[in-house]
Amino acid sequence: MAEAFAVIGLASALLQLLDFGGKVIKRLRVLEDQTTGGAACFKGVRTRFPLMLDLVKKIMLQMEAGLLSEKSKAVMYPVVQNCLSQAQELDNLINKSLPQRSDNTWVRGKKAVYSVLSEPEIDRVDAELKSSFDLLIQAGTFQRVDPAEGLKSMTFAPSFTLSQVPLPQKQSQSTQSPCEELEKQTSTTQSIFMVPFPRDANFLGRQDVLELISERFEKTHAVTLFGLGGIGKSQIAIEYCYVFKDEHPSAQIFWLYGADPLHFEQGYQDIARRARIPGWDDQKTDKLKLVQEWLQEENTTGWLMVVDNADDATMYFGTRQRDLSTNHDESKTFARFLPLCSHGRILITTRDRRVGERLSQRLGNIEIAQLSAGHSKDLLRSKISEEYWSEDDALKLVEYLSSLPLAIAQAAAFISENSVTISEYLETLVNDEQDLKELLSEHLEDSRRDWSSENSVIRTWKLSFEQISKENPRAAEMLSLLSTLDYHEASRSLLRKDDETETGFRTALGVLQAFSLITASRGPNPVVKAHRLVAISIHKWLELRGTLDYWQSQALSILEERFPGPGQQHFREFTNMLALKPHADIVLGYQFNTTDDMLKCARLLISTALFDLYSAKYQRSFESCERSLTIRESLLPRDHTEVLESIQTLGEALLHRGTFTEAKTLLQRAIFGREKSLGPLHVDTLESLSDLTITLLELNDLSTAESTGRKALEGRQQVLGYDHPDYLVSLNVMAILSQMKGDYHDALEMTEKVLEERERLLGLECPDTLMTLNNLARLKLQMGDLDFALQMIDRVLVGEQQLLAGNGYDIQVSLSNKAAISIAQGHFLDAESVLRDVLKMRESALGPSHASTLFTMEALAKVNEMRGETDGATDLRQNVAKRSNGRQWLPEVGALLKAGLLFD
Repeated sequence: MAEAFAVIGLASALLQLLDFGGKVIKRLRVLEDQTTGGAACFKGVRTRFPLMLDLVKKIMLQMEAGLLSEKSKAVMYPVVQNCLSQAQELDNLINKSLPQRSDNTWVRGKKAVYSVLSEPEIDRVDAELKSSFDLLIQAGTFQRVDPAEGLKSMTFAPSFTLSQVPLPQKQSQSTQSPCEELEKQTSTTQSIFMVPFPRDANFLGRQDVLELISERFEKTHAVTLFGLGGIGKSQIAIEYCYVFKDEHPSAQIFWLYGADPLHFEQGYQDIARRARIPGWDDQKTDKLKLVQEWLQEENTTGWLMVVDNADDATMYFGTRQRDLSTNHDESKTFARFLPLCSHGRILITTRDRRVGERLSQRLGNIEIAQLSAGHSKDLLRSKISEEYWSEDDALKLVEYLSSLPLAIAQAAAFISENSVTISEYLETLVNDEQDLKELLSEHLEDSRRDWSSENSVIRTWKLSFEQISKENPRAAEMLSLLSTLDYHEASRSLLRKDDETETGFRTALGVLQAFSLITASRGPNPVVKAHRLVAISIHKWLELRGTLDYWQSQALSILEERFPGPGQQHFREFTNMLALKPHADIVLGYQFNTTDDMLKCARLLISTALFDLYSAKYQRSFESCERSLTIRESLLPRDHTEVLESIQTLGEALLHRGTFTEAKTLLQRAIFGREKSLGPLHVDTLESLSDLTITLLELNDLSTAESTGRKALEGRQQVLGYDHPDYLVSLNVMAILSQMKGDYHDALEMTEKVLEERERLLGLECPDTLMTLNNLARLKLQMGDLDFALQMIDRVLVGEQQLLAGNGYDIQVSLSNKAAISIAQGHFLDAESVLRDVLKMRESALGPSHASTLFTMEALAKVNEMRGETDGATDLRQNVAKRSNGRQWLPEVGALLKAGLLFD
């Protein structure tokens, strides 16, 4: 009766264990996602438990097929009950270690400490599961049971012994079970097919890879598929197994999960058992060597072995202790147990190109690239119903997901399970980075992936990141830093440490390339690139490790140090600043909390604001200056030099925006503060004085401008000397002043002096030199020398178009001067054409209602009048009135803009 109860209870216990165990595995994944040290304590059981559930599935299939004897079921029942008990205990340990959203920092720390302190208890559960696992394997293979010999020394788990369990008796007709008889028959009459996954009826887009695998096998016995995690390597290997089976019906086909020693050894044990290799049931026999030698025997049928997820170089080639099994030989290097013979083939999948090269002897490496857009779309369509389908949105989604099969499968599962459209899913991905991280972390249930493998994009890549951090910490540092920058394109110099050797840097970079996480260009200005999904996954990984804030701070420190600041932004630094600007924009979007980081942020804001001024992005520059000033005023005394620097730069931004009165107020405040804290002849004080002079010129306050301008000129002459660039700035300002006063002779003398010195110090191809040439052309126009003026302005425009980007302020002024020369020559059509170009530039850069834009429209109206096009002039002026909305805009136009003069 007890035996009958055990038989009935076994099926129920197996179902309970399978159901409850699946939930435990999910909780282990969550724990691994949300913790670092705590998850490490569960690493062994995290590897072993999926194997246990896989075995449970096989036992259930054997029961359904009627291949288990009643006595064997009775033996298994208490073992399965014990497994269920251990699973419940494991779940309790997880529950005490797993942080909740509502937990504060103290509670999270307490749980992390608990998980570490619970390590002995976790190890005990793992040991009991291992013991039960071994017993179920022996019961499942139906060894001949001999109570007098074979099982006397065996125990189940520490909680009970064999004497408590009814033992099966000898069979009267046969000493072998039905399952054993079936396996014996299979091994002698049929080929072995040990691929634990069904064939994918919707397998798409990899026919060329399948053909290439076959081609490579003609030249070498081992072929490796390498590429980014989730790119589809394992799915290609599964399909190739079925193709190989169709082409070679009598061949033996084996599948190993090669991510860790435990799974690798278990795979060899399964091969030994299924093939009934002599010695397979001897506990003392080394199954690795046994299987290797059997496969290499000439009389062994042709075979194919797949080693899936062979990512750990040290597991296959040595040098690192492994902790996945407490009893395996740490001296083992598993590559030497891969059979080598002419009648067998080994297909390997790996994330690490270097592992693949070594295992295939550098002859059989195949890189798995992303699917084409068409095949990616077909893959998505095969996994969702028509009600959610949209052709255009599908193409956008697969492009956004980089045609990564695992990401597409995740997306399809979410769309189907949550009844959302592709458009709604795509909107979530694009608009919210946190939602994107959660969606990419969502576990995908897939019967075609190993229980132990990770079925989400972030979890899959997390394995790569952790492997890299163990193997080459410098590579992990580089990857972490790259993820906090503009990962679309970062110069190698930005990632390299100042004291780093070329060999060390290249080796670390090579590791990241080997895992297909980055691409690195060659040439004079090499750059490193990573895809957005990779960077987002790295962010999630850094969050889990608690180091994201650290790496954002590191990125800030690097950019604050390398981005040229006030007084350093010379033209020769333009290319460097242009490359650094996207990284700075990203880093300035992070939230910093320490005083040191906030002050660095303020300094970087000033540097980028000055660059934006140079690039005619005045509103962005103004906003950066305001933010910098807010930070510094909240942390520093009002008369601190850095506070005054922000005031000064904000004044410059207002000057370029055309808000002259406000600019004047701020620059006067900067002068007062700098004179007090630095002295009247300090270079920063003289800079503020020079900018105030330019502001006064824009306001047409020539008498005050002459006083401040002469003071700045004489101060720079005394402190810096006649050939310093800042002295030439002041001399140029005084030349402009003379020109505006009508003192053309003095203006010409000073302008030519500035031009001569700038050509000598800076060269002809420099914006400052071209600026001086523009002012000289304007002066010659006012003096009536139209031919010389036209020659000069054409020279200026050629240089500006070569050196300056887009529709900057300097080009706008120079084009306006060309139009003025054309008007003076009576070439009104040419003038109108040029002014319309200027109008487009100012509408784009400044806006349709900006005073400078309206000033250009008024100039166009006057040209229309000169041409007799009164209707055109009337339409333009009506448009001006509409855009100005009744305000008096003409006083907002600076005097220097009206005069066509450029200042430094």
